[in-house]
Amino acid sequence: MRADELDLTRIYKFSTLHNPNDPQERVVTVPTAALGMLRHELIETLGIERTKGFLLRHGWHCGVNDAQKVLEMDWDSKKELLFVGPKMHTLHGYLEEVDVLVAEADFSNGRMHHEAIWKNSYEAEEHLKRFGPSDQPVCHTLVGYASGYLSTILGKKVIAKEIKCKAMGYEHCHAVCRTVEEWNGEIDDELKYYKADNIIGELDETFRKLKIERDNLSKAYEVQQKLMEEVLKENDLSSITNALHQITKIPVFIEDVNFNPIAVAGCPEQDAPFSSESFKKWIHKKKKHFKDLKTLKQALFLEISPTHKRLMTPIYLDRKIVGYCSFLYQETAPQEVDKLIIQHGALACSLYLLNERTRFNTEQRIKGNFLDDILSKQISFEEMTKRAYYIGFQLNDPYFMIAIDTLLQKPSVKEELEFNDDLINDISIFMKNRGLNALLGQKSGKVIVLLSECLLLKNKMNKENFCKALIDYCSSKYPQYLFKVGISSSTHSIEEASQLYEECLSALKVANRHQRIVFFDSLGIEGIMFQMKNISPIQKFIHKKLGKLIEEDKSRDMEFTKTLYYYLSNGCNVHKTARAMNFSISGLRYRLQKINEILQMDINLPSVSYQMYLSLRLLIYWGELDIDLDLTFAEKELVEDD
Repeated sequence: MRADELDLTRIYKFSTLHNPNDPQERVVTVPTAALGMLRHELIETLGIERTKGFLLRHGWHCGVNDAQKVLEMDWDSKKELLFVGPKMHTLHGYLEEVDVLVAEADFSNGRMHHEAIWKNSYEAEEHLKRFGPSDQPVCHTLVGYASGYLSTILGKKVIAKEIKCKAMGYEHCHAVCRTVEEWNGEIDDELKYYKADNIIGELDETFRKLKIERDNLSKAYEVQQKLMEEVLKENDLSSITNALHQITKIPVFIEDVNFNPIAVAGCPEQDAPFSSESFKKWIHKKKKHFKDLKTLKQALFLEISPTHKRLMTPIYLDRKIVGYCSFLYQETAPQEVDKLIIQHGALACSLYLLNERTRFNTEQRIKGNFLDDILSKQISFEEMTKRAYYIGFQLNDPYFMIAIDTLLQKPSVKEELEFNDDLINDISIFMKNRGLNALLGQKSGKVIVLLSECLLLKNKMNKENFCKALIDYCSSKYPQYLFKVGISSSTHSIEEASQLYEECLSALKVANRHQRIVFFDSLGIEGIMFQMKNISPIQKFIHKKLGKLIEEDKSRDMEFTKTLYYYLSNGCNVHKTARAMNFSISGLRYRLQKINEILQMDINLPSVSYQMYLSLRLLIYWGELDIDLDLTFAEKELVEDD
């Protein structure tokens, strides 16, 4: 028999009379609309993936059943079986017409290549009616039928694949059928759909996952409650790390932005610096990761070594990263709940730091207001004593004042205020770490500090060493800035603080890149002149005396003016000046003669030399001359001896 002679009556019976002994099976007709509705319900209930598997397996069993029946029939040749399958497709009403493009099979060696055009697939039409166009083939029952039928007649697993589908916008559907081996891995992702789902097993797996999620949420909630308790109790960062470790049993690190440990739990304290250093070295090698950490938004897992792994998340304050909270692992990897917990930990750290900063800023504001009132002389000594007691400032004389500024101007007033606020906070920490009691504030764009010299002596420090340590500390915290410091004289009366303020500002005016720390006591009478409100007469006098020299000297890079200053600084001693300037004596004498001619006066006369020296010093202090104040023979000799 040929394939085109086949009809369903040869396989199935259509009689309404029931005869249990009849070898032919009954046929049940089902409208395509009902099948389309079934497909819709399955997708809504099981989802697209499960429905695809269900329909493929349903089609597979239908194809296997038909193949078993046709194998019992007599055919002109075995190749006819390749055309019987498409014929059965149309007889069942799955398709209106099939054009077989390729029908090749090697039944003895188990090879097959079958291609066909499916016209007017009922599955494609029903899918378009109920769901609209698809980006994937949808004729799953037809594909399953072809796979089951061909696998049965070949005796080897054949998989059909729909490469074009009417539901995707093509005119007709196009199917290709090959054995699993001949597909060469192209349909490996499809094979899973032909395996029956174990619903009970999946329900058990789902229940297990839900239980894990429930336990994780319970654990995360416990962590959150514990952390909030620590924050509300105003406990420090060590309490937060201990709480995290107590619940998770994972080592916890809290580090600053430079990865220096601040608080550690679950790890011996002596091992903490080693872990941080190894991490810093790894970051230095992996510069890309360092950039990632600077802009980190959420938890990130890093493998530093086989025994050093980190789950890190940033700690934010004022939309800036101020540190990192990390879980450390050796052999294991983090669970999903660890990411949630560590973010809770970072949030608790942010709240703690916010509270600390608010408290600190409030305290600094009170102290700053107190300092302003002292400088403006708006409060009596009795009121001053009370307020000092309330804020913990000890009135132990003698007192002195420091003014701090940078040599580079900040771009805007806002940036200057923000920078000074940060600088005041850091200087407060510097003072606190040394047990020093001080009042800090900012005035006229400068940071000012009032403190007791008595407390310095208790710490075995003098003013000079203290100010050197302070400016080094500021430079290390803000390496992009060059700091200068002016230091007042000392007084036993805090009521003279306003005078100390004027003195430190006068000293600060003198400070420059050559001499960044200036004491008011070292200025002598020049310091007194700097406090004068009207310096216009002094400026006129100086320009009258030195104006001609300075004007002519501009083309020589101020060589004559510098020579005059160094000569006067070394007591009008030619030999000392020549050594200090590394200059020949004859050359120096020539310059001095030219200077006398330009000034039309004898600079060796004491009355003249004193006026010239004081005038030059003031010009340097005002910034009109750029001369190193320290280049004198005596000081240079000391440097050479060292």
